[in-house]
Amino acid sequence: MISEAFFQFVDIDHAASLQRDLSTRVKRIDDPDFEPRFLCGMDVAYDGVTAFAAAAVWDAANTKVVETATMVNSVPTRYVPGFLGFREGPLLVRVAEKLRVRPDVFLIDGQGVAHPRKFGLACHVGLALDKPTIGVAKSRLYGRSDQGKILDPGGELIGRILTAGNRKFYVSVGHRISLETASGLVEKSIVNGHPSPLRQAHLESIRAKQGGPN
Repeated sequence: MISEAFFQFVDIDHAASLQRDLSTRVKRIDDPDFEPRFLCGMDVAYDGVTAFAAAAVWDAANTKVVETATMVNSVPTRYVPGFLGFREGPLLVRVAEKLRVRPDVFLIDGQGVAHPRKFGLACHVGLALDKPTIGVAKSRLYGRSDQGKILDPGGELIGRILTAGNRKFYVSVGHRISLETASGLVEKSIVNGHPSPLRQAHLESIRAKQGGPN
């Protein structure tokens, strides 16, 4: 069960304060003997106020998906830029809990610590699941780019930019992983220009939205 307190959106001020407090719990180092094999991509599609969350577990050893899960639910809160964790976090945690295969690391379609309060969606999910988690975003929310790096206003390294064909992916730590390991895992998972676990999760969320089988 998840802690509802992690995702309680009262108002913007309260949510921002909660993000700042929770950001102090984020670990940006690898677990001891961390050798991940099962990478789980997670994504959400929408139809009005209905959300279709999906998870796809990708076996890095065999480069194939070994399990998927989906769930449908109403959106718990409206979208506010910088506060996506309150909207999608509870959905992603619940769909992750449906999996039989235990992922070694989660790839989230959103920001990690490359966020104004160092606590994006991937941090929210990582802390709630207490699992290694990586933020993989399609655009830069915060910081400045500098030769493939994302730096905060003080010059701290908070993310990396990976290029695959004409696409860019903005990678940052969610929880319990180093930026170097996170970047390496995302890069190794890229197939045909996309991180494969996230691509498969995206396709599953669209399939669920269209009413197809899981």
